[in-house]
Amino acid sequence: MTSLWKLFTDAASLYGLPFALFIALLLWVLYTNNQRENRYIAREDKYVNVIQTLSEDVKERLTKIETRMFKGEDK
Repeated sequence: MTSLWKLFTDAASLYGLPFALFIALLLWVLYTNNQRENRYIAREDKYVNVIQTLSEDVKERLTKIETRMFKGEDK
């Protein structure tokens, strides 16, 4: 952490405090966006699993219905 602080103070002394703050803000935004993207990917994977499970269930029920219709069964 100290090397990061030294890098920040060096950039501030060379290019000015506003530039160093801009770079720090940019790095923070990129870091938080990466975390958010990982959460979105995990959520989408969960939804895909739910949709696949429901899709398989619907296919099974549709097959049962078609079988009953073509065989002429009531139940």
